[in-house]
Amino acid sequence: MRQIIKWRWAILVLWLVATVLLTVFQPDVNAILQQRGQDPLAEDSPSKVAGALLNKMTGQSGTSDIVVFHEENKLTDEDMKSIESGVMNMKAKQSELGITEVLDPFSMPEAKSQLISEDGTTVMVSFSLDKNGRDMEEITDQFNQALKDVKATYYLSGEDFIQNDYIKASTAGVEKSAALTVIFILVVLIVMFRSIVIPFVSLLAVGISYLCSMGIAAQIIDKMNFPVTSVTQMLLVLILFGIGTDYNILLFNRFK
Repeated sequence: MRQIIKWRWAILVLWLVATVLLTVFQPDVNAILQQRGQDPLAEDSPSKVAGALLNKMTGQSGTSDIVVFHEENKLTDEDMKSIESGVMNMKAKQSELGITEVLDPFSMPEAKSQLISEDGTTVMVSFSLDKNGRDMEEITDQFNQALKDVKATYYLSGEDFIQNDYIKASTAGVEKSAALTVIFILVVLIVMFRSIVIPFVSLLAVGISYLCSMGIAAQIIDKMNFPVTSVTQMLLVLILFGIGTDYNILLFNRFK
């Protein structure tokens, strides 16, 4: 303890330098998550091996997604023509969009009963998507560009698009949770210690720990292909702010 006190300023500078470097050079975890997806399973896991064998047998690659065209009232002939034109445009840009195995009711009349609803309000087009290293925002923009002349309302859905929406919602939730956590801790510490300085000192120490931990975790995720999910940042916020604040309370009480 005496050595720590003796070298307190050097230790403080070291922590600040480490925090700045880890924050500045921190890889974007959200971008990695969007590109890699929420798949914590190892490549040698039974389900992954079985999926690879299935893709090899069928000759297909990528994930299954769909475009759903819908109008509350029945789709008109003009709507159907624009949808068909949009689907043909998708097929013409298959390599650019990264799609294969397109299943639509226009080139496959025998599939109309499965792809067009009985009331004529909905048309579905199924396809396999290979992201080819692109993020889902870029892919969505490319699809919107290919379908820009379609008059009917359409929705992009399936595993990739649903997961992307889930990741965005989780990211927004993490930001709100972090803000609420900081506010709650400030209120509790101010009430407990009846001081304005102590809560901010505590949060500063915990904040530095969080930035360093997040920087190290991001480097491991990026460089060592460590599994990552949408709750990774949430867990770091909850654990570090929770444990860090408890430790600071014990430390301040001991100091008093």
